[in-house]
Amino acid sequence: MHVISNLLSKHQPRIIKTDEENEEFLAIVEELISRPSLTLEEDALLELLVRLIEDFEDKHYQLNASTPDSRVLHLIETRNIE
Repeated sequence: MHVISNLLSKHQPRIIKTDEENEEFLAIVEELISRPSLTLEEDALLELLVRLIEDFEDKHYQLNASTPDSRVLHLIETRNIE
């Protein structure tokens, strides 16, 4: 349990509220996934950070956000239908 406490204390995972915090956690994730192997504690930290990053990015970066109307308009434009 001591190792988990050290990891949590060092990285202080929390709900991400800013782009800067997101970048900070992304850097930690990149560092962890670049290692050849992870301890169980590091793997748990990685899983938690990925979830926090996903939650933040889902709320702040809407990729492929579209409506039925916008999809129809896109199809009309790409097929040159008038």
